[in-house]
Amino acid sequence: MDCLFCSIQETSNPPNPEDEIIDESENFYAKAALGHFVFGYTLIISKEHLLSFAHLPEYLFPELEAFRDNILDKLHNICRNPISIMEHGAINRCRRGGACIDHAHLHLMPLALDLFPILSKRFSFGELESIHELRRFKETQTPYLYYQREGLRGHGVMLAQDVPSQLLRRIACQSLDQPELWDWRVKPLRDVLKQFTGEYKRLTIAGPKASPRSEAMQEKKAAHVTMQRLRTG
Repeated sequence: MDCLFCSIQETSNPPNPEDEIIDESENFYAKAALGHFVFGYTLIISKEHLLSFAHLPEYLFPELEAFRDNILDKLHNICRNPISIMEHGAINRCRRGGACIDHAHLHLMPLALDLFPILSKRFSFGELESIHELRRFKETQTPYLYYQREGLRGHGVMLAQDVPSQLLRRIACQSLDQPELWDWRVKPLRDVLKQFTGEYKRLTIAGPKASPRSEAMQEKKAAHVTMQRLRTG
């Protein structure tokens, strides 16, 4: 099987900067996103070939969440904006949910603007208690979109009809008034990508510092949990 994200793991000296692994855990790795229209745009990718994170075995979700949070902490040392976490959830090769690569990957985009109000005008999202609830879409064999603003609960929506490829990138670029940048094949923006990769690698060597924004996000998350407990009572 010919898969770009599988082949990246097998290449020790990648010829392209976008194929360099910048962080990894036992079952996941991270790399800078090609089509780097916001500085710090990162992909988290499963090492096992899975179509989407709805196919991830349940026992691996704690590792995914810990790895995601580790990446977020490091990104906060580099990026000023809050981070939105997104996925085009493919169920099979015909029902791809807008995914352009048939391999599970989360988009981590540092964006000043929360895209949820824009997305919720087009789709009827439901709240998810945690990312492991994506498995419900595999059970119903339905492609989906996943969106989470860091520090808040995620949301998912079943897609009765397919959506355009890279829809979430299109919407993000429109929100930035740069609609021409959505397609990573046409606008790879490798210079920005290489700058980010270099900063991330230096940060990994030096060790991340606790950023004020990261601390604020932890306080916000704790407040959100407290409010949920008060409501359920």
